[in-house]
Amino acid sequence: MINKCPNCGGEMVITSYRCNNCYTEVSGEFEIDKFQRLDEKDKEFIELFLQKRGSIKDVGEELGISYPTVRNRIDRIVKKLGGQVDKKAGRIDILNMLDNGEITPEKARSLLEDLKDE
Repeated sequence: MINKCPNCGGEMVITSYRCNNCYTEVSGEFEIDKFQRLDEKDKEFIELFLQKRGSIKDVGEELGISYPTVRNRIDRIVKKLGGQVDKKAGRIDILNMLDNGEITPEKARSLLEDLKDE
């Protein structure tokens, strides 16, 4: 499905449907759901995320990317779908980053202390 105008980049709108059997046509302005607005790369990422049962670590291993990169992709997709993203890493995220060697113990301690202060 074409989501963006190839000329100006604006959002495309569906204006007609046609039956391939009897050729009945229905015209109007039809809204597409928010998942159809995602590009193929995002849809493939969501499919992998579901196949890995939401394990950010497993998704990262499959794609060869870091835990924070997986989180950033998830956050970007959530925003595309109209959701809001909490920028503060949660306790589990901090511990996972520490476990994966992506942050130092000192940085983890600092981030965990910040969470206590909230």
